[in-house]
Amino acid sequence: MAKVIAVFGANSALGAAVAKSLAKDSNFMVKAVDPDGSSPYSSEIRACGAQVVPCNLHDVGSIKQVLTGCECAFVTTVSNFNNPDFIDDEVKQGMNIADACTSSKLSHVVFNTGLHTVKIIGIAARHLVAKAEVEAYMKGKGVPLTSLLVPTTYEDLLSILQPLPAGQNNRWLAIPMGITSLDMISVDDVGDIVRVIFNNRTGHLHKTHSVCGDKQTIKEMAQILSRHLSPLYFKDKQVTIHEYQELNSQFPWSQDYANMFDFYLRVDQRFNVDATQRISPSLRIKSFDEWVQTNAGRLKKAFS
Repeated sequence: MAKVIAVFGANSALGAAVAKSLAKDSNFMVKAVDPDGSSPYSSEIRACGAQVVPCNLHDVGSIKQVLTGCECAFVTTVSNFNNPDFIDDEVKQGMNIADACTSSKLSHVVFNTGLHTVKIIGIAARHLVAKAEVEAYMKGKGVPLTSLLVPTTYEDLLSILQPLPAGQNNRWLAIPMGITSLDMISVDDVGDIVRVIFNNRTGHLHKTHSVCGDKQTIKEMAQILSRHLSPLYFKDKQVTIHEYQELNSQFPWSQDYANMFDFYLRVDQRFNVDATQRISPSLRIKSFDEWVQTNAGRLKKAFS
């Protein structure tokens, strides 16, 4: 009999990818949680056979109702940078989900976590800090947990990390990593990794996996994009952390992402491509080059 899994955060690219991957597996039935029912991902999720359900994440009772009949849950909390106090909101929602998972006696929860940048080096990347605080609360509640540390996703190039226009066919990659490689992965591959984890609870329970699909410098990323998206030509803009923050100062996430990249530069990251591949040898984790080649049409349209 198929396990029923709730996917919280299905209104994000990552959560939607997880919902779609699980829904394609005959071992699972999926309840994809879209808090207000207006997610652009909902039609894709339904097309894969999942149920999309609304839920008030500020109400433990509403969450418990969604969890009725569920054995497991995937949780990614969503950072709403348009809310100046989103970190408090995000942590509270995550705590509510943890409380509901505990009282519903779920057997396995996979959580998309983050490293606590404030505790580690004293700077706030609030979207990471919120997830670290939720993970600590879940562990304190005794939630049967597998934690996933997910790096920058390739899909971020279509949103927050979108290349900047620099003339007719020229584009700047303004990502402040200098000559340090950026750890990356596709959200679809994260979805497949989560599916593998739910299919092997005993092998992954109480573990933290730092998943990664590729490591490329910004210069190497620009070369790959140029090769597959011609006549568009991409170049590494070589911005500092401060310049990156100033360049994006009109966006509410500018300081958080500047601090995140500062953290990446100053703290050794745990992400390992080989270890990710070992989670399931049957998975084919896509390199950045493969992802760009596969998504060339979509990327050209977005960057033109």
